Amino acid sequence: MSDFPALRNFLSAYFHQDWAVEHDTPGAVVDYFVEGESALQVAQLRDEIARLLEQGLDEDELAGQVRDLGSEYDPSLDGGNYQEWLRDIEERLTA
Repeated sequence: MSDFPALRNFLSAYFHQDWAVEHDTPGAVVDYFVEGESALQVAQLRDEIARLLEQGLDEDELAGQVRDLGSEYDPSLDGGNYQEWLRDIEERLTA
């Protein structure tokens, strides 16, 4: 069982291999999640992202963890990194 069930659900269900067919940007994926899910689910995801980031993983470790949780998105292809991408998601979940 995952220490991050909400994050696993989010990444595998929203950042699956066809995410870019359904949404124009990674940010649009997050906005779609927020619009369609309960406040409790949004809060759980935000908390799990914060816990993951608090682990102090380096970029390669964080990338591996995110991929293991089901993400098919690689922020480095857009000039970013996993740390920045997860922080951006966290901020969008707070807004």
